Amino acid sequence: MLPSFQRFLASGLGSGYSPIAPGTSGSIAACILLFFGLMLFEIPFLVGFVVFSVAANFWTAPAAEAAWGKDPGAMVLDEWAGMGISLWAWLWTIGIEGGELSIVHLLVAFGFFRLFDIWKPLGVNSMQKLSGGFGILFDDILAGWYAGIGWFIVFHIW
Repeated sequence: MLPSFQRFLASGLGSGYSPIAPGTSGSIAACILLFFGLMLFEIPFLVGFVVFSVAANFWTAPAAEAAWGKDPGAMVLDEWAGMGISLWAWLWTIGIEGGELSIVHLLVAFGFFRLFDIWKPLGVNSMQKLSGGFGILFDDILAGWYAGIGWFIVFHIW
């Protein structure tokens, strides 16, 4: 029972089971949760979402890799963590001042996150070579940081 629950959680509550672009499907599911979670529970939700996603990644990665192989596509909890991190630029600029997350803010973060997660520039690809849950997670964390920088440039510099 526990390994099947771990796989379900690793799959982003099933969003990673999409036959087409499971990473994008998982990121979309994260966006939906983040949007409504931030509307209802505000900033603590974003922090909790990222902490939960990172911690759960390490708990679920062994079961996911045992069932699906190394860095499985169905495991999208790492995308959830990266998507959450991509919104920290919003948090430290607009969110901390009491501003609400708009659909445009979320779509820009999503676009940058998917771009950097797929393109894997400047060290993102090398993160995947780490063993276990670290390799699964850290490339998405770095892609999330790059996405946050892109978001900041779009909304505060450009």
